[in-house]
Amino acid sequence: MSLYADDDLLPSDNLAQASHPSSSTLAPTDPVSALAAALAQPAESIQQAEALQAAGQRYEEQPEKLPELCGRLLPMVVDGGESLLRSWTLEMVALAVGRSSLQVDVKSAVAQSSLDALNRLLHTGSIATIKAVIPIFSTIHPILFRILATSRPPQPIYDAFMSSKARILSFVLDPNAQPQNRGIKAAAWKFLQKVLLVGTRAPPADPRLQRGGSSSHDISIAMIGRDSPLNIAVLEEEVKLLQTQLVTQMFSSVDPAILHPIFNIIPVLCKARQPLASLLVPSMAHWTPAALEVAQKPAMQIRAVERALRAVLGHLGRTSIMASFHAQLNQAIVQQKQRMDLAFVKEQQERQLRREQRHQQSQTVPIPPAAPLAVKLEPAPHAVTGVKHPLEPESSADGAKRARRERQEADVSRLPLHAVVDAVIAGLGGVSADQLKKIFESAKKALVDQTPDAVPLLAVALGIGADGVKAEEDEVVNPLDMEVDDDDDLLFDEALPEEIEDEEITVTEFHLPTPGPIETGEKEELVTGALERICLSGDELAGLPDVDVKDGVALAVQPKEAWMLLTARLATRGLAGKRKAISEYISADFANRSKFAAVWLNEEWYSDMLNKTTNYPSHLDAVLSTLISSVEAKDRSLSSFLVSLPEIPPSVISTLATLCQEPERGLVGFIALRELIETRPPVRPIALNRLLELCTHPDRKIRYPAIKTVNRWVPESAMASAVIEYALGIMRRLVPASSEAEGADGMAVDGEKADEKPLPTSSFLTEITPDTVQQHVELAFALSRRRQEMLDDIFALYPKLEEPIAEQVESLLTPLVQSLGASPRLLEVLRHFPQGADKLALRVVTILSGEGASSVLVNLVKGLMSERELDPRFIIPIIGELDKAEIEKQIPRIVSLLGTADSRDLVRTAFAAALQKLTPADLLVSLHDEESGRRATVEAIGICFSMTTVFRSDVLATSLSRITDLPTLPIVFLRTTIQAVTTYKSLIPFIANNILPKLITKKVWENPPLWDGFVRLARMIAPASFGSLLQLPKEHLRDLLERQPGMKTGLRSYLEGKGMLKGQVNELFGEE
Repeated sequence: MSLYADDDLLPSDNLAQASHPSSSTLAPTDPVSALAAALAQPAESIQQAEALQAAGQRYEEQPEKLPELCGRLLPMVVDGGESLLRSWTLEMVALAVGRSSLQVDVKSAVAQSSLDALNRLLHTGSIATIKAVIPIFSTIHPILFRILATSRPPQPIYDAFMSSKARILSFVLDPNAQPQNRGIKAAAWKFLQKVLLVGTRAPPADPRLQRGGSSSHDISIAMIGRDSPLNIAVLEEEVKLLQTQLVTQMFSSVDPAILHPIFNIIPVLCKARQPLASLLVPSMAHWTPAALEVAQKPAMQIRAVERALRAVLGHLGRTSIMASFHAQLNQAIVQQKQRMDLAFVKEQQERQLRREQRHQQSQTVPIPPAAPLAVKLEPAPHAVTGVKHPLEPESSADGAKRARRERQEADVSRLPLHAVVDAVIAGLGGVSADQLKKIFESAKKALVDQTPDAVPLLAVALGIGADGVKAEEDEVVNPLDMEVDDDDDLLFDEALPEEIEDEEITVTEFHLPTPGPIETGEKEELVTGALERICLSGDELAGLPDVDVKDGVALAVQPKEAWMLLTARLATRGLAGKRKAISEYISADFANRSKFAAVWLNEEWYSDMLNKTTNYPSHLDAVLSTLISSVEAKDRSLSSFLVSLPEIPPSVISTLATLCQEPERGLVGFIALRELIETRPPVRPIALNRLLELCTHPDRKIRYPAIKTVNRWVPESAMASAVIEYALGIMRRLVPASSEAEGADGMAVDGEKADEKPLPTSSFLTEITPDTVQQHVELAFALSRRRQEMLDDIFALYPKLEEPIAEQVESLLTPLVQSLGASPRLLEVLRHFPQGADKLALRVVTILSGEGASSVLVNLVKGLMSERELDPRFIIPIIGELDKAEIEKQIPRIVSLLGTADSRDLVRTAFAAALQKLTPADLLVSLHDEESGRRATVEAIGICFSMTTVFRSDVLATSLSRITDLPTLPIVFLRTTIQAVTTYKSLIPFIANNILPKLITKKVWENPPLWDGFVRLARMIAPASFGSLLQLPKEHLRDLLERQPGMKTGLRSYLEGKGMLKGQVNELFGEE
């Protein structure tokens, strides 16, 4: 990835959806078409959920298409959060490898192809996903075990198999495994059952094998071959450990939700693997709910666990395979029944005791002796038949009857005797004889009929025998004969009384007694239990789709989320002590409870505003610390959560800045900061400042995403000006203090001169060295890609920099220039670059011409060369684009570069480019103009001779011949000729017969430097040069021989061989 590309930090992870959703509610018969129709519906809507359900039915009808679906769709739902599509895809995978009618080899192929994706999903933090994936692994574990036991598949299959097994078993073995969820643990125990089955050898007498006729379907370690990557000894040790953990958890676990799956997996283990039965059956027989009682679990939960155990014991006791254990199982069942009966009686006694204590606390003050009873006798209304609903409001008559029943239980023996007598006499004094007679008859009838109004103490006084009154018996219910719903009936152990018709006595003046107070501990238990039930019910509702609002009104809280609002308001306005419990509940599974966290914290903030408290920041920090410790690298839940908060304290910004500096998870922090800056103006200044500081971090892995984050806001956003100003200010720090003070012009922002503002600071910037230059300029360079006006500031800054810093800036500018290309703005900057920025401009020109200079760039450079005294290096990048005449004109300027450091390679490069338009002979002839100085020309000619593949002997011959035809011979010509002869000996005849005669014709002796070279050349190529030397005038021949006396002997022999007389030779040599 590049800072100068327009990509975002994270690619979009949404599945491509059709542009026009289908309006039909009927799914096509073809599964693929049905799935396409489902994907065309709005994401996460009720319509999509229904369409996916219909598509699932089509795939269930045509299972042969499931393998292709799993292979293509499962990898697409691995990344991202929880969704309807992910849940549906996992259901299809479970269908393919489990319930479908596919062949075993097809299921095996699906299991292998899906293993990697399932393993990755298993390591996510989504509870719903993990709960769906573990049962799939329970299904495919024996399949994969068979593959690994009988063959050697690719190493990734084995690695994923071991990784997934370790991950699932950690939920059983590691109490700190995350996420903490009872449903996940229950599914993990089912997986542990599969591991124990395949890790234990099946006995030969297993009845299942006898029915099947083969042991091929019973997968165990007995199948492991020599080539298998599985180790039998390691697996056996693992099974021993799991057996120990199973028994240990059975006795030590205090969570009924864990004990149920433990008991449920035991029957299959005992029947399929007899060696395990000898361990598990005695363990179950000796199990007692001691741990649950110590943990003070409710009696209802303990009974539920006992029932589960009883069901397992009874099932095993009826199985013929377990005949050897029947006596032990029956004894365990009898002991358990006794234990449950005692527990039930004890519970009933405790309930009765609590009721009596509450009743005593609710007793009213005793009636004063002199107070008359306000009793009026009048016909009573007819009783309502049937039993009234417990929640139906009671009438005054019903309340009076209930009050009388309660008063019957009052202990009047504690009142003074005279007070009781006076009260009775005073009450009877207002009753006539007829009314009193009717009262007695009604009381007798009530005693005979056993109505709720009967008073047993009056039986003897009214002449009713003891046989007429039936003592009320408190029936003890056998807990083993109760149904699941009978627990609720136990809460109401008093039957609703049926009213007696024609009742004549009623109380007309009655006040409802004040309810008795509830103990603090019991009150806490009631509230805690209510909150737990609300939260658990809310978790179950989370899978429902959102309500599709058709009137355009967005719902902040969906109907399925109303429990969140209720619980949050209870905690913030009524149950302040439950805040910690809610915080722990959210932290246990933040990924699926982030919405609840947002609702709760919004209520906390509002409560702080009303009550002038400061609970919100502390609870937010607690939730945030838990979230950040478990957030994954590409999880967007953090940013979504923070955006939903009503206020962002500065501490949150600091926490996010710290998270950004983590190499693995920093991307989550950058996305969260970006969302806050864009959507929350109140925290924008502080958040933007922290993000800009991270743009100067010394670690590029942190600096890069920070720059990519702010880069999106330039040039059009509310943050653009602040980002640009900060980038230019940080870059301006590179200027030494003296240069900054001397500079007359400030750099510009938005076309205006920069004000004298203090330079921005960063905690990551210390001293300025070449190594820290990148931290200062990388942000500005990246922003220049989107706002090219900043290039003016870069060029204006460059002349003020010290040499080492400037060189580093040049090298760092390369990626920016490559990404921009020959843009109009960059060319404009080059056309008017400031004095002193020549090297930077040359670097830009060199980069732009790297793959061929455009005509616009060529004209720009040519114009600059004509307007300014620029370095000849400007010509080199574009020389290949000039015509022949222009190249020949610029050759002397290029040659003038020789003599400086590293100039030789630069000139060689220029010559190679020039040869695209010039012939080698043209270039060599041009070099002999000597406009750049004799020394530079000689060095340039030497460069040509070093290019042996280009300047061959024939090229040199042509060049030398053309040079000799020039009106004026160059001084260096003879040196070039001597170098050519030295390089190519084959040129000697050509030079002796063609070049030397031309030189003699041009009277080479008239130019002393040339004559010296001629003499030296003649000696080098002798005797080939003797024939040409005879063309010299006698005096110049004699001068040559005087300079080179060694040539006389050879020349004399040459002449005598030609038949010249000795006297003629002596005369020619000037000898006597």
